[in-house]
Amino acid sequence: MTVETERYCPICGRELPDLSIKRFGEYLCSEEHAEEFVQEVRAKKFGRANSFPNAQQETPVRSSWWGRRGGCCG
Repeated sequence: MTVETERYCPICGRELPDLSIKRFGEYLCSEEHAEEFVQEVRAKKFGRANSFPNAQQETPVRSSWWGRRGGCCG
């Protein structure tokens, strides 16, 4: 026995016509709302204020393992 539950978009609150768009475990109504939701999650994760909602989020640059070791050991 399956139970149908109603799902709503966390951005706009509209009932979802289908469950084809999912990000971070949440179903969303459109790709635009999916992108907005992803930006909000990333802002919370990295502790950044979402002051520029349409700006591209930069990913942190990480040095190679070689740089973390302090250079060449030989």
